[in-house]
Amino acid sequence: KGGRSHRLFDENGGLYQSARRRAEKNWETLEPDVTKLMARHFTPGRAGRQIRMVVMHHNAGNLSVEDCWQTWQTRQATAHYQVQTDGRIGQLVYHSDTAWHAGDWTVNTQSIGIEVANCGGAVEGWPISEKALLNAAHLAAAICKRYKLGEPVAGKNIRFHKEFYSTACPGQLAPDGLLHGRFMAECNPFYKEMSGL
Repeated sequence: KGGRSHRLFDENGGLYQSARRRAEKNWETLEPDVTKLMARHFTPGRAGRQIRMVVMHHNAGNLSVEDCWQTWQTRQATAHYQVQTDGRIGQLVYHSDTAWHAGDWTVNTQSIGIEVANCGGAVEGWPISEKALLNAAHLAAAICKRYKLGEPVAGKNIRFHKEFYSTACPGQLAPDGLLHGRFMAECNPFYKEMSGL
């Protein structure tokens, strides 16, 4: 009633997608394939700060949305989104709340964190599938449009975990990574298409 959708909880207390299920994600409204919200390891609100950037991560593993949800029950970390190797996107923290993902409190309060699954391991250099890369790029572009951040630009409104913390994350998506150029090259057409440019 009143335009509100019913919320569904799984047997472990995870908040699943609304009863109004979609056949596919909606880039304009940023509605993901599935919503499974965390009840811990994030901070309500954003300390009065505005969203200014997207911060990219990789799993260093091939995790599903449900795997991330389960892992973050005991690990003091979260991100707003998980992109699986098959391109499925799950939301785990609302945009209005601060996920614990960048290793820097100020950055956390001003960013949306996107985790991307790997389709291979360390021996293969933590590769990312085509579907995961394209969906992550489209999601990053859609966030830039939604929050009027402008055209996606690395180092400006698209940032990378290793910029803020001593880590190899996000692997091949990082500025020195094999897929960085391709990722950014995909972000821009998606942004222009959505913006009518």
